Amino acid sequence: MSKSVVQLNPKAKKQQEKNFSYLKVLIILQFILTIGLIIFGIVTIFKTDLLYIFEILLGITLLVMGLNNFLIYKRRNLTILYIIIGLGSIVLAVLKLLGL
Repeated sequence: MSKSVVQLNPKAKKQQEKNFSYLKVLIILQFILTIGLIIFGIVTIFKTDLLYIFEILLGITLLVMGLNNFLIYKRRNLTILYIIIGLGSIVLAVLKLLGL
């Protein structure tokens, strides 16, 4: 029976715990951003001037989803897609907000 790296090296266990807490924070952040996105989506139906905030929040949510996708699920192709769409959404919202 072979021992895992965590059993052989105590530093690996501490590093694994730090990575786990870091990933938990990212998942919680994604959840909070998604709830905020749903709320702003509903509010945007009634007040269309908040559309810029909705688009920026959508872009940030997609960036966090891309980061989670890369760190947790190891899917590089979808990560690139999330990052491109997220950055595009943020840039377009800022350009609309500035009137360009």
